[in-house]
Amino acid sequence: MIPLFKPFVAHECISNLEDIFKGGNLTEGSFSDLFEEKFSEYIGNKNVSLTNSGTSALHLAGILAGIKSGDEVITTAMTCMATNEPFFNMGAKLVFADVDVTTGNICPRSVRSKVTDKTKAIVVVHWAGQPVDLDEIHSIAKEFNLKVIEDAAHALGSEYNGVKIGNHSDFVCFSFQAIKHLTCGDGGALACKAEEDVIRARKIRWFGLDRKFNGLSRWDQDITESGYKYHMNNINASIGLENLKNINLIISRHIKHRNFFDLNITNKKVVKMNKPKKTLSSSWIYSLLVEDRVEFISHLKENGISCDRVHVRNDKYSVFGGLNKELILLNEFDSKLVNIPVGWWLSKQELNHICESVNKY
Repeated sequence: MIPLFKPFVAHECISNLEDIFKGGNLTEGSFSDLFEEKFSEYIGNKNVSLTNSGTSALHLAGILAGIKSGDEVITTAMTCMATNEPFFNMGAKLVFADVDVTTGNICPRSVRSKVTDKTKAIVVVHWAGQPVDLDEIHSIAKEFNLKVIEDAAHALGSEYNGVKIGNHSDFVCFSFQAIKHLTCGDGGALACKAEEDVIRARKIRWFGLDRKFNGLSRWDQDITESGYKYHMNNINASIGLENLKNINLIISRHIKHRNFFDLNITNKKVVKMNKPKKTLSSSWIYSLLVEDRVEFISHLKENGISCDRVHVRNDKYSVFGGLNKELILLNEFDSKLVNIPVGWWLSKQELNHICESVNKY
């Protein structure tokens, strides 16, 4: 079975882990410091705070955005529940906007229609790695004085207007979970527009203390804002460091395979996603829309190809209030969505087999 996901782990990770275990410094330290520096260089933004998960990064973004209980957050339901649960758990009301059915991304027109005097932030997800229309989202945010939080878990290496995702909005959250482009086993990062925000984030991620405090003892400093245990340890960071050395190769293969599918999947019963010219998608997954999803998935599995919805609309969960049938385009997108393998591990033979199988459906 051709896998839908496959973690990339560089062989060099093993020797680093051996050194860490022998040295005994398992928690945050030299490896996490260096990984934070190198990841910052990769995305082109020095204001980065590593975390132990993408979910923790989203929670930090919510704190920095000033989200309080009773505030409204306009977001998308077409994502992993990990996108929305941090804000829900902060007491915010989730206001789900509709999507652009050609991309799966949040629709700016729908966002604008949802703004009220209680709105605090707009949360966007770059579905499958395809960047959201950030120009329109930022225009709305500026007009109503809102913060923009990007969930870029799918979008490492993606670009908007020629600039890597991680530089455009107030807060951008990355995930290094097992099946992402870049894995640490688990982990995440928060990229901030403002330096004062990342300074604050680095304290909040470790109980409100500055681990690099220059006094006689780090315990001499005062805690002025309660924090969490959200920092990344040396074990995860060492894995991330070695895998980061291969990230250009990994992402270039995803993009190459995406381009191959764009050209060679020709079945008119299958709808491919739109890719606006001012964007570059790092193509974490390859999404298709089909009328009979059950039949299509069965057909591909009979041909040895794994496929899945990957994420389901969050408003189906009762904790979030249940299904909102007024989200017309989301209804269509969610009912037809299937994702097929597009990753770095695919051979030329497998790429051809996937195309042939899709086209024979």
